[in-house]
Formats: sequence, structure tokens, C-alpha cells
Amino acid sequence: MTITVETGAIVTGANSYVSANDAADYAAARGVTLPTSTAELEAVILKAMDYLESFDGRFKGERVTRDQPLSWPRDGVEIEAWPWGSDEIPRQVLNAQLALIIEINAGEDPFNPSRATLPVVRERIEGAVEVEYANPGQALKVSKTQASKAIINTLLRNSGLFAVRA
Repeated sequence: MTITVETGAIVTGANSYVSANDAADYAAARGVTLPTSTAELEAVILKAMDYLESFDGRFKGERVTRDQPLSWPRDGVEIEAWPWGSDEIPRQVLNAQLALIIEINAGEDPFNPSRATLPVVRERIEGAVEVEYANPGQALKVSKTQASKAIINTLLRNSGLFAVRA
């Protein structure tokens, strides 16, 4: 599959915000080696894109047209107190996809984070059962494998926070 980059002009068939060269340059600047095979690199780029696009309904603003292939560009977007035009792709979008590429290349699956990144509580009842689950009461800090999440939160309504009312 060929990577077709969205520039803000609502490019027909767009399937990424960054090119393979963009990804390679970003990775090289961070001392990371990406696959040299075009097919393998494009697969990583598209996996990152799939995850980023999963936030479509939570991104700030609204799509410019209903039939655009990707979530961006968008109308009515303000990020970090700066407005973005409906013909622009914010740098945070590009950076989020690039960070995801690095994380996926390192073996992370953003749809199914490794257990090592989750705070865990374990309970054992001798002779009966052992239960292990994530601890919602424990504070999390952004780890080196979650740079993309910090960037993505800047693109979300309410910075990705929401209230649960009982």
C-alpha cells in the first residue's frame, strides 16, 4: 500500500499525516531505527494512523467535510491557545502520529497496552482464587512509552478528561 499524505487540502485517498521520509527523519533524530523495507515501514505508519484515527469523535472541532478520508483538517480548532485553520494539519497531529510510529516500532500495541504500563492490585485468597486488576486509585505518570498519549490529549476536547456522574 502506498502512503498518501493529508496536507490540509482534503487529499483524496489520504491515509496518513506523515510520509515515510518524515517518519525516518523523526526516528533518526531520536536514535531509533525503523524498518528499511518500504512495506514494513508503511505498515507501522498505518498502524499508528489507525490508532490516531480512533479518537475521531473526541478531537476538538468538527470535520471540514463529511466525506474527507481522515479526521483532520477540522473547523473550530484551538490547540494550546492558538487557532488552527480548516486547511491546516496541526503540528501536534503530526507529532502524535510520529510518536506512535516510534512506540509501535518498539513493540507497543496502543490498542492493547502492555500490563507493565498499568498499575496492578493483586488479591489472593489462599486455596481459592487469585485476582489481579488495574488499580484506578493509583496515580499514573506518563512513561517513556506513552509520549503519544500526552500529545494526543492536547488534541482532544477537555484534554481527554471527562466526568462520570452517578
